Amino acid sequence: MLVPMGAMYEQLAGASTIGERIRRLLNAQGMTLSELSRRSGIAKGYLWELVQGPEATVARMKPSAETLYAVGSVLGASVGDLLGRTIPTPTDTQQWPEGLREYVEDAQVPPDEARMLAQINARGRTPTTPDEWKFLHGTILMVTQGKARG
Repeated sequence: MLVPMGAMYEQLAGASTIGERIRRLLNAQGMTLSELSRRSGIAKGYLWELVQGPEATVARMKPSAETLYAVGSVLGASVGDLLGRTIPTPTDTQQWPEGLREYVEDAQVPPDEARMLAQINARGRTPTTPDEWKFLHGTILMVTQGKARG
């Protein structure tokens, strides 16, 4: 279940740890850690420590980008969302790089992927046309999921 961008910000506002953000998303979706583990491929014990473990333990944990991406994909959240970097409101789309909003709307890109794309900056440059965004998005999907967006 994907959470709209503005709702994601409201849902995660005030959460101080990755574990707390994951817990809020799990509760909102009525999902268990076991189901998250099964669907993300991340060990249930690791997820339990991250979400329910003692504060001192959780504070030292540094989940990899791959782990955060797998968890976020299941929960409909971006890595930025899990790290506490959620884009505050949908009106921020007015400040997205040129061509991105058009690509996102035309291709019906899920909100978590749109947020991820909006944060891309490679060597000081971002794509500027919907076709460039489509190519970049397709490449990211191919590399991370083994499939390209049509």
